[in-house]
Amino acid sequence: MRNILLLAIGAGLLTLSVLSFLPRFETDLWAIRMLGFARMQLAAGLVLLLVLLLLAAAIGRGRDDGPRHPAWRATGIGVALLALAALVDHGLRLWHYTPLAAPTAPGIAECAPQNRLRVLVANVRRSNRDAEEVLALVRDEQPDIFLALETNDWWNSALSPLNDAFTSHVVEVPAEATYYGMHLFATHPLEQTEVRFPFGASTPLIYTELMHPAGRLRFFGIHPRPPAPGQPTLLRDATLLQAAIEAGEQADRGPAILAGDFNATPWEPSSQRALRLGGLLDPRIGRGPMVSFDAKSMWMKWPLDQVLFQPGLALHDFSVLDPINSDHYPVRADLCIGAEPEKAEQRPPAMRPSDMAEARATLAAARQTPIEEMVSPPGESKEEAREATRPE
Repeated sequence: MRNILLLAIGAGLLTLSVLSFLPRFETDLWAIRMLGFARMQLAAGLVLLLVLLLLAAAIGRGRDDGPRHPAWRATGIGVALLALAALVDHGLRLWHYTPLAAPTAPGIAECAPQNRLRVLVANVRRSNRDAEEVLALVRDEQPDIFLALETNDWWNSALSPLNDAFTSHVVEVPAEATYYGMHLFATHPLEQTEVRFPFGASTPLIYTELMHPAGRLRFFGIHPRPPAPGQPTLLRDATLLQAAIEAGEQADRGPAILAGDFNATPWEPSSQRALRLGGLLDPRIGRGPMVSFDAKSMWMKWPLDQVLFQPGLALHDFSVLDPINSDHYPVRADLCIGAEPEKAEQRPPAMRPSDMAEARATLAAARQTPIEEMVSPPGESKEEAREATRPE
């Protein structure tokens, strides 16, 4: 019986170890990229199985019913060492997203009222019909910028009461990509507003410049497609990298904010590269993963919704808020305009020598790849499959 238990634990450790190392390969295959989402879950599984292995070994100490052939013992030790190596790899990737790491954007204690900026992001979930929860959230939080994602014509009508509460608003509900509608509301004037469709995709990106009394700010509202069957991450990665490059190269137009549901975890290689290229600060670093998806799952928990910003803005607070009957939790960032990076003790990540070349290669691949090869056929995206299997 003990041998069977040891074999089962060893098989589990070997499987989780292999799955853990696959995301190290720089590929846009959707299945491998999805494994990168699950680093916390894979690490937890490895810890659990290693503990069970130690318990099984301790229980059997002194008994003569364990594997007797030296090859079996060597294999067991090898699998355990491989699992430990995988656990170390997870630790290195996830370390920055624990409270033990040093924040790159330490929170400032005070900000003059005229310099404050509150950004609120909410993926409302297209099939959600509890609009009052969302309207109440906006009334309670009183954001300067509110970005609602996964909106459609129904949500366009449901959010109409906000039109009078905000100075400016931008609406884009694609006819084809109905899970990627965007509503952007702002309490200050917006200029140079563009609704872009990167690389010929039907999923929009909103670029605009917020004319705040304390200074001009650039805002990118982003919601790229996720990894899914028939849908590699090339389009997603290229969209994030292109926005980050633009943010970094046009810093003279004011500090930038990149916000939205990125459909990417912050520890993925493309996400890390975007931080470095844009000189962006991630408020989760040094604070914890602060998961924002899935609000309706016990174990599928990932930080997908982001508010990244450049120096020239300082962080006062970052929070994941209460659920709104969506599968995403809203996120809120309270920023301070005009803060000096040295006084705010900010440490934006330094660009690596290979970052720009690798990003340019990703952008070139996205331009050269037919859009049909970068998106799922209708009815096969993660969101559509999720809605088909979930009760309303």
